[in-house]
Amino acid sequence: MNRNPWFDNIKGFLVIFVVIGHMLTDLRFDYDGKLLETVYLIIYSFHMPLFIILSGYFFRENKYLRVIQLFAVYCVWQILIGSWATFNEGMPLLSGENIGTHLLRPYWALWYLFVMVVWYIVTPYVVHLRGYVWFGLAFALLYGFELENTGFLALRKLIMFYPYFLLGNYLSEHEFIRIFEMPKNFKRRMNVRLIGGLAFASVVGFLLYEAWRDTPQEIVALANAFKHRFPYVVQYDSDAWIGVLKHGVIYFLSITASLGFMMLVPMRRLPLVTRAGELSLYVYLLHVFFVMAWRQYVTEAFVPQPWLAMLIVTGVGLLIVGVIIHPLVVRILRPLIEIDIRPIVEERQEFSKRQNLSKKG
Repeated sequence: MNRNPWFDNIKGFLVIFVVIGHMLTDLRFDYDGKLLETVYLIIYSFHMPLFIILSGYFFRENKYLRVIQLFAVYCVWQILIGSWATFNEGMPLLSGENIGTHLLRPYWALWYLFVMVVWYIVTPYVVHLRGYVWFGLAFALLYGFELENTGFLALRKLIMFYPYFLLGNYLSEHEFIRIFEMPKNFKRRMNVRLIGGLAFASVVGFLLYEAWRDTPQEIVALANAFKHRFPYVVQYDSDAWIGVLKHGVIYFLSITASLGFMMLVPMRRLPLVTRAGELSLYVYLLHVFFVMAWRQYVTEAFVPQPWLAMLIVTGVGLLIVGVIIHPLVVRILRPLIEIDIRPIVEERQEFSKRQNLSKKG
């Protein structure tokens, strides 16, 4: 299958941001100043929204094998990662305390796989609604009033990130993203890049301004808004309709930054980045083990300056990605990540056929 390196480059950059963002999650609180919090804020303003927009862009109906495969991958890695986290916390594995056995409460980064399964199931019905993107956005904004925050079914992320998935599907239906893929039309491509650069720079500039005038705690709160982490009453200290307006701005900034960033990504193959995009699921799943080790051993400021810490985090993050996408690692773990469920499905179909024939007989 011929792959478009542009899409792989986008996913490659995004999954690298995933690794760096997770490494910064706790570390940013160990330094004075605002540098690490600001970098974290900028990353979270667009990296998961764009990841989900691309997932929606490549969504196709009637891919029931893909749904089953995604669910199988989710179950395997929920058990593996959750059990490893439980072990690290000193809790018994063979008990109800094992996080990995709670399949309806996705552990940490695994929420993305879980909600993808649900989105693949419900989207074929949702897209028949007129203006389905606006419907999804309105429902997500209204859900912001809901106080539920237990992690059950990853409901907050399931609902509040869904508009990005629907937007990606809409862009695919109307081939909107195709306007960015014009390698032969240099002038038009440069115009698109200019628009994208202005859009992305505008959002980053706004966030830099907000970070400059806000306290570190306020920067953290703004990053949580982009992560759709809390209900309005917690996020904005109010359950009034002002929360809907503020969160509408969050969606606007994320979508603007996401589409702008896409237009800036090169279309040729890039060292490390393109392969990381091709193997983004490997990086997404396996980096969790590296980050858990990082958080366990890097428990405080390990260098005096935050800018130096940022450089080291970036270097270590790239090293982690490089290790994960090494051909030997990919070959060993392929059976657990690219789970082939076709033999099981085909055996089930054959069994059903035999049953039907025996009934007719």
